[in-house]
Amino acid sequence: KPREAWEYLARARPPRCCMSSTCMECFLPLLSLSYPHASAVGREGAQEPLVELYQLSLPGGAVVREWVGSEAVAHLRPIPADSLAPNAGAMVPIGAAHDRGLLHRGVWIGVLRGPATEAELLLLQRSDRVVTCPTAWGLVGEHSAPSEAWESTVRRAVREELGVVDIASLGPLGVPVLFKSNYSRDGGLGGRRDRTKLDLQVTALYWVRLAEGAESRLRFDAEVARWRWASTEAVRAMLARERSRLCNDKIRTLLDHAVPLLEAHLAEEAAGRRLGPGERRRRRYSGEDRSRRLDV
Repeated sequence: KPREAWEYLARARPPRCCMSSTCMECFLPLLSLSYPHASAVGREGAQEPLVELYQLSLPGGAVVREWVGSEAVAHLRPIPADSLAPNAGAMVPIGAAHDRGLLHRGVWIGVLRGPATEAELLLLQRSDRVVTCPTAWGLVGEHSAPSEAWESTVRRAVREELGVVDIASLGPLGVPVLFKSNYSRDGGLGGRRDRTKLDLQVTALYWVRLAEGAESRLRFDAEVARWRWASTEAVRAMLARERSRLCNDKIRTLLDHAVPLLEAHLAEEAAGRRLGPGERRRRRYSGEDRSRRLDV
C-alpha cells in the first residue's frame, strides 16, 4: 500500500542497486499520485513534504544524483538550467532526501524593507527545539515542491513562513548554486550524534519586497525564536565577527555569496534601473525639439 511503502522509505535505506535501477524511477512516481498535497509520512511518523529528485549533468558526461559521486562538484558551484533535469519523476519525503543526500531543489530569500539606499534584510533565528541549526540566524528558506517553479516556491515560502501573501515585487539573484553540507561533519545538528543529514540542494537565491503594510502582519511558526531587520553592513559584520551565530561554514559561505548579490540589486533599485513588467525606460533627449522623435 502507498502509505506503508512511504513509511518503509522513510525508515530504511533501500539497497544501492534499487536506488540506481528502474524500481525507484517507476515506483515512486506511482506512489506520489496517492498524495496530491505533496506530503508523506516521515521517519518519525510526522507528515513531511515531498521533494522531487534531480540529476545534474557535468561536462564529460558524468551525472550526479546523490551525495555519493558528488565529490567533483564544488559547494556553491553555479548550476545552469540546462544542466539540471528531473530524475525520472522520482519523489521522496524531504527527510529521506537528507538521510541519503539525494539531489533536490530549494530557495533562499532575502526579504527587504525600506528605500534602496537604507534597505534592511529580514533575519530569522531558529528555535532551540529544531534539529537542524538550532538558535542559528539566517534567511527565509524553503524546499521546492515537485514540479514547482522557482518563483512559485518563493511565493509559497513567504506565505507559509511569514504568514503574508502580499508581495510587491521579487526577482532572482544570479544563477542557482549547489549547496552541499554534511551537517554531521560541518556542524549544525546541535551536538546530536544520533542524527545524520546530507544536504545536496540546488539553491536559487531571490530578493522579495512585501506590499505596503504587510510587514506589520508577519506571523512566524514555532521554528522561529526571534526575528530582526538588519542592514547588509550589519550582516557583513556578523559574518566577520559573529560567525558562530550562522550555523556552520557552508551556511555562512552561502550568506557571504548572497550579500553582494543583494547589494548589487539594491544599487540597481537606487539607480532606478529595475523596471516593472511592461514598463519602458525613458531616454533623455538633448537635441532640438523640431528634430525630436515622438517616441523618445
